[in-house]
Amino acid sequence: MIKMLTPHMPYDPAETVQSYATRLSMLHTGQPAGRLLADCGLKPSRFAAGHTEEIATFAAAVGEDPEALLAGTVRALSRHNVFRGEDFSRAGLASRVRQFCPHCLQEDGPPTAWRHRLAWCFGSIMICPKHSSTLVEVSHEGTENIEDAVDQAGGRELAEMSSLTVNIGRHVAWLHNRLNSAPSGTWLDDQSIEQVLNASEHLGMVLEHGQDIRPGKLTRLELSAALETGFRIYEQGPDAVKAGLDDIRKKALATAVQAGPLAMYGVLYDWIDRRSQLIAPGPIRKILREHILDHDAYMQGERLLGEVVTERRLHSVKSLALTLKVDRRRMSRLMQKLGLVPEGATDAESGRLVFPVKDVEQLVTDYEDAIPLAKVPEYIGGTQNQTLALYGAGILPAVIPADAPGAVRGVIFARRVLDDLLARIGALPLVNDEQREQSLSVSEACQRHGGTTAELISAVLSGKIAALRARPDPRLDAIRVLVPDVVGFRQKATGDGGSP
Repeated sequence: MIKMLTPHMPYDPAETVQSYATRLSMLHTGQPAGRLLADCGLKPSRFAAGHTEEIATFAAAVGEDPEALLAGTVRALSRHNVFRGEDFSRAGLASRVRQFCPHCLQEDGPPTAWRHRLAWCFGSIMICPKHSSTLVEVSHEGTENIEDAVDQAGGRELAEMSSLTVNIGRHVAWLHNRLNSAPSGTWLDDQSIEQVLNASEHLGMVLEHGQDIRPGKLTRLELSAALETGFRIYEQGPDAVKAGLDDIRKKALATAVQAGPLAMYGVLYDWIDRRSQLIAPGPIRKILREHILDHDAYMQGERLLGEVVTERRLHSVKSLALTLKVDRRRMSRLMQKLGLVPEGATDAESGRLVFPVKDVEQLVTDYEDAIPLAKVPEYIGGTQNQTLALYGAGILPAVIPADAPGAVRGVIFARRVLDDLLARIGALPLVNDEQREQSLSVSEACQRHGGTTAELISAVLSGKIAALRARPDPRLDAIRVLVPDVVGFRQKATGDGGSP
């Protein structure tokens, strides 16, 4: 059983457990923490790495609650650190001294009483809220104790002169409340500290400096300002983040048709896509992924931010052209005719447009079971000339129309359009024996009384001419019209009151 140290020095919950060990050792041995730890039968390296057994043994020796000391311990694992059950990257959190507030140290008293605060361990937090000043940074690797860090900075007085007065920022206040176990009552409570800080920082960097910014080019103050900008949005929740992503896309300078998410979202996308494998990015990943899928055309089966796209939400002119096997420029012209692309849009302008699948799914469905022009006469029971006439008059609209006047190659028709025509023919009453002698086929009516196939069929479909069906199967060549009706129609069309 380990004998408890006296006199007792209480642990400050705001400091790291290593800092507490150093203060105790200076009090009892006049030497750094290693001496006291050795006297307690502990290995300094394991204690510095935050091993639970060492912390518990140390707590028993100094008369402190082991849970309180564990709450001030940064556990170093092989690839990352753990603090209060949350995972952190080495850059995000480290127990070694990388920055400090000289004003806080002055208030602590002599160097033997200096405390290394937990809040100083967070790499992206460079502000002391108590003194509204910047923390003084030492080497990136850090030092084992606070005295070495101050010496590295040239002494406390010199460090104090280099500390700048700044606004605290909401992200700094939030972190200190979090360290004091004060819930925010927002969705941030369900995320780790690093997830919140990383998401806020990357969101803010793109909003403040654009998609092409390189984080390494920014100063500490610029990074802190970007973090504050992003945090003020991020703390409001998913809807505010989506609005922020909308702003990012609007400000994007990338205009190429093939511009991908990296060009649109910059370092925010790069971080989530490539640099967040060790520490999960949190809900920002899903929000960004959904935002991309809501704005860019991804096909089913493609991978986006580590997940397979299960369904297509949007089509672009290019993806529709590939799906329908049509030249992209021709596809753009077709979309203009359909009113989906602004009239006169350039290839670049139309190439950046996207369309909800539901708005173009009929076009895709029509294409998948379409009938080429050459087979339409047989399908509807008409001649080639009649089919061309109906197509030219717009009575039979094509899924893919001709790409030049008079051209018919590649023209296809939706089966549903042809079936609709046949259904309307099938609804016509059958001709009786009395009517049969006075009835004419479409061809006969045009030959004897003038007019075109398109005019006559249009009149039949609009009800201007009463039509009959010569046989049960609904076919174009089964349509019959009565002579008096044709004569009356032609007289109205030509303005001739006499007999034709």
